[in-house]
Amino acid sequence: MTQSPAGRWLDLAILVFVNFLWAAEFPAYKIASETMDAAAMNVWALLFAFVLLLPFLWWERKKRPMRAAGRKTMRSVWDFILLGLLGIVPSSLWLAWGIARSTSANASILSLTIPVMMVLMGILFLRERFTIPRGLSLVLAMLGTALISLEDITHASFGGKLLIGNIVIFLSGAGSAFLNAYGKVVLIRFSELEVLIYSYVVGIAGCAVWSGFDARPFYLASGYPWQAWLSVFVLGAFSWGVAMVLFFWVLKRLEVAQVSVSVYLMALFGVILSVALLHEKMTMVQIVGGALVLAATVFLTVFENAQKTAS
Repeated sequence: MTQSPAGRWLDLAILVFVNFLWAAEFPAYKIASETMDAAAMNVWALLFAFVLLLPFLWWERKKRPMRAAGRKTMRSVWDFILLGLLGIVPSSLWLAWGIARSTSANASILSLTIPVMMVLMGILFLRERFTIPRGLSLVLAMLGTALISLEDITHASFGGKLLIGNIVIFLSGAGSAFLNAYGKVVLIRFSELEVLIYSYVVGIAGCAVWSGFDARPFYLASGYPWQAWLSVFVLGAFSWGVAMVLFFWVLKRLEVAQVSVSVYLMALFGVILSVALLHEKMTMVQIVGGALVLAATVFLTVFENAQKTAS
């Protein structure tokens, strides 16, 4: 799909905003995880997102009834089961579980693979083209993220004691890539709200089953401090709510490869938030890295579509 120049810059602005919201989720996860198990935390975060998005789905249905009853097929049910169990649960629950058994530095390194896996899954599920400019943009953004996360890279450890945690973190990244790539397949037949809400139902169920094996299941909800509930609400409202709706809206307009590079912006915003909230200093190396990531994102989001329109 080709867009007007204003539409292309709007896509870029939305992707920047979405990744800012995703970067802001890490402090919320950290606060909530001090008193909540990972499964319980994600059950409640996804449930908040579900409840907040449901009125908008009702409003959407009222304005635009379902176009085809044929969408209510076993294939559609299977699609949402896959998105929930292979996309939502890994990208939410497994990431928190893996970091608890590894390190945040290792998670930063392994997260570099997510856009690459998104591109590969876009080729697999959607038959997208892998062009030289897309490959170079991906490498450029990866290099920029490596510069931003240079300190994490120097402290990363992939020894045997952390192996299981590292494997789970990698699989959680694969789940994120699957959610984005296969989500675009399902977006052909369903709206953004439908895809998210139906897959969230499956994700909530999956996290709830996992939580049942924890020492404190999600339904034993009394006694958590208000800071934990506020953090979980922020996760549900912004990370799984606003951010995901906007991201899927752009994903419906662009190819997976075009939006994949923007995921590297999370590392840049993570540093910016640390500077703003924790009064840390941003180094020149990190500034250069951020510029590389932003340049790669602008190229794929704005100028590649401009070239398509011109041709």
